[in-house]
Amino acid sequence: MLKIINLLCFIVLALPQLDARKVQVNELSKDWTLREANSTKQFKVAKLPSGVYTALKDEYGDILEPGNDVKLRWIANKTWIYSTTFDLADESGQDSLVNLTFHGIDTLAKIRLNGELLGETDNMFVRYSYSVGHLLHFIPKHNQLEIELLSPLIEANARAMELEQNGNSAPPSCPQSRGDVECHRNMLRKIQMSFGGEWNPAALSSGIWKPVTIEYYTVAILRDVDVAIKRNDTHWTMDCRAFLKTPDAENFYVQLIVYASELLDEPFIVEEKHLTYASPTLEFQIHIPKERVKLWWPNGYGKQQLYPVLFDLKGYRSQGVPRLNLRTDSQKLLHIGFRTIELVEDKDERGRTFYFRVNGHPIFMKGVNYVPAHTLPELSADTEKVKHLLKSAFDANMNMIRVWGGGLYESDYFYSLADSYGLLVWQDMTFTKATYPIDGKRMASMRKEAVQNAQRIAYHASLALIVTNNEIELYLVKNRTDFGTEAKRLEDEYKLLFMGNLCAELDIISRNDFSPRPGPMISTPSLGVIEPGKELAKDPQSPNYGDVHLYEDERDALAQNIYPPARFVSEFGYASLPMRSSWQRLLGEDTSDASLAALIRQRQHDPKGFIPLLRQIAYQLPFTLQNWEDNIDEFIYFSQVSQAMTTKLAMDVFRSRRRNYETMGALMWQLNDVWVAPTWSCIDFFGNYKIVYYWAKEFLASTNIIVLYNDARDQLNITVTREEHMESPDVKLYNIFINTFLWKDIFSKKAIARAIGLRSSAIDQLAIPLESVLYEHHSKQEIFLEILLRDEDNRVVAKNYFYPVPIKDIVGLRDPELTLEVVGVDCTNPNLNYANSFSLRITVKYPALFVYLELVDPELANQMHTFSMNGFTQTVPVQNIYLDFKNDSSCLKLSAEQIAVKTMNQYMI
Repeated sequence: MLKIINLLCFIVLALPQLDARKVQVNELSKDWTLREANSTKQFKVAKLPSGVYTALKDEYGDILEPGNDVKLRWIANKTWIYSTTFDLADESGQDSLVNLTFHGIDTLAKIRLNGELLGETDNMFVRYSYSVGHLLHFIPKHNQLEIELLSPLIEANARAMELEQNGNSAPPSCPQSRGDVECHRNMLRKIQMSFGGEWNPAALSSGIWKPVTIEYYTVAILRDVDVAIKRNDTHWTMDCRAFLKTPDAENFYVQLIVYASELLDEPFIVEEKHLTYASPTLEFQIHIPKERVKLWWPNGYGKQQLYPVLFDLKGYRSQGVPRLNLRTDSQKLLHIGFRTIELVEDKDERGRTFYFRVNGHPIFMKGVNYVPAHTLPELSADTEKVKHLLKSAFDANMNMIRVWGGGLYESDYFYSLADSYGLLVWQDMTFTKATYPIDGKRMASMRKEAVQNAQRIAYHASLALIVTNNEIELYLVKNRTDFGTEAKRLEDEYKLLFMGNLCAELDIISRNDFSPRPGPMISTPSLGVIEPGKELAKDPQSPNYGDVHLYEDERDALAQNIYPPARFVSEFGYASLPMRSSWQRLLGEDTSDASLAALIRQRQHDPKGFIPLLRQIAYQLPFTLQNWEDNIDEFIYFSQVSQAMTTKLAMDVFRSRRRNYETMGALMWQLNDVWVAPTWSCIDFFGNYKIVYYWAKEFLASTNIIVLYNDARDQLNITVTREEHMESPDVKLYNIFINTFLWKDIFSKKAIARAIGLRSSAIDQLAIPLESVLYEHHSKQEIFLEILLRDEDNRVVAKNYFYPVPIKDIVGLRDPELTLEVVGVDCTNPNLNYANSFSLRITVKYPALFVYLELVDPELANQMHTFSMNGFTQTVPVQNIYLDFKNDSSCLKLSAEQIAVKTMNQYMI
């Protein structure tokens, strides 16, 4: 609040200097209708942003309801028309220029204003703006706006056929998927996942997925400001580029004032400049003493300090002060974080390093891949859902989030949240695992896409890297033989598009005298930013360079030797099923296992089906059923336990290799889901956490203890990692306690201890012979280990468990005789806001393995809720768990009967 007050004071003090009126921007968000092109039946559109599936939901059902992704496919084969009327803004003025701006149309559209064709769109990632002053009607006449959306299916197929008739191809024709998909996604500049895939439905969206605005102004509009940060021994420098837009073929003058009360004692003034209409960009630098600035840090390393900075620009035709009645004042408010970021690719004995250095500090990137928050683009920017997802990443101690190339350039709100949560953003451009045909028109559109989106997001402190495509280089290299005579042409087109054009366009956010951010990188996986040459890499997956994508479903994922010592793992993951209550939410009153099994089968899109998941379960867990439909609840539970175990092991292996920059990052696939389905997500579509998410809050903690078994030497390799930044180097003392338990006893039988000292950002490792922690004559099958890291005050800083044998081979596990008590809120006390937080008291007599809690009451389960921990091993007689509901408008009641409890014990005794 203080920041806002200070900023407003600056603005108020400066008001006498402002002699121009503001550019007026009105959103056309209401009073729209939708109809099919060959029908007169109209549907009311609640508001923009909108899409055809969203607008027709009440009439035909939600596309994500069971079977509707197929049953409603006819909608994508039709032409649809959005219409609205609007009046010219009051006081628009005869001297005003007027823009009609579409910030996002999905995808192919013809736009008509008052019967005149303004233009056609073919790229949903591009902003289209038209000068319409000469076409507008003044009151009392209304203005009629019509957007005709062509079928993406028909157009994609037509373009593919035209390409083939010219003797060319653009593989692949269809996505790899076990489910129902559509083909030729690479024919359109449209969200690529909408054609379906191995974890998502085909949902061929069309619509107005971002705002439509009318802009009244006199000369030019300030569209974006890129602020690049650098520092020297005494000052920080904000290297600024203000990007303007004007429809006139006439040069003009500008003056700009920058208000930043926390950084500057006085507003910074850029005196009058003469700009060319062809490329209206204003460049300037602001120098700020270092003592005025607090650093912005990634999550876990420090605070995310952001400074409000207001850019106020006046544009006018001739030199001197503009007339008072003209709309020449255009503004942009940014929140700036001061940090430096580098991607270090130094040569070493086996190749090149690949790690990020922030504020001069090497940081291990532990994070996740992000897909759009909804399969329909118009719903992907829902603020409540986006905030839940990014806040969840923050709470799980993540510090990097990769925006995957099959999705979207995310909303401004997304990147602002990433700034505030300290989540560095690895941004893929929206090209994925396909070849893209190029001609003059397509190339121009894709170049504009690169420029507009780079200019919009570049200033964010969270932006770490832009990569021009996902897995295309790997796709070309792996399939070169299959492409035959076409291989050379496809590779040449790839190099022309990504290396020759898109990388060049991204220079718009680079600087000549310094590098404000790494990259761009051509592809992921790759050999890194500095590797691209005239030819494609022979092995983009080399562990000695750049980044890799790693999926191991043929071998036991708990075997450490399957994980190569990759420099950076930008994708890895394991699948599971969402909890039963999420499936039941879709099925409604139909609670039969037959219906649930049918839905699960229909939504399994992995080309390999359930084989990889069942294989991973069978390696470690006592899952003996030949047919998973025989016990769906067991299958769901075992899938989530398996996902948690394999993901944790992989992340532990990667983090244990941080020393000497051997491996410096691992990003899980994937954070979230676009529907309820068997996928690799940590959080299901309704926002419920899977077991792997609860575990991640611990295995991604900044200070952690990692335990890995060295089979060759029959020893435990223990790694203690402390990943944080301290202004003054320090050493903290810790004690490692290894407690040996028998599965048949709740109390430990043996303990050994080790003391270590660890400075910030350091890692230490020690080896413990396994025989030293065994208990008397008991075998490995009968014991397990609890490993604790305690600080000087004897507080538990980190905890881990080690199971010497596969879970299915454990001997001695008993019924824990678990009981559950619930302590809730007092609903007799009238209150406007109820803190619906419950304490769950779990009591056991014997160790309980992988205790899992799930709400079974539909009314409660369907409300957003979080357990403080889940899927845990209980080695104390009493464990308190906290269950929090987001709902604070009514007082909730909860009993133990409304919570289902599972343990692995029940399947092994």
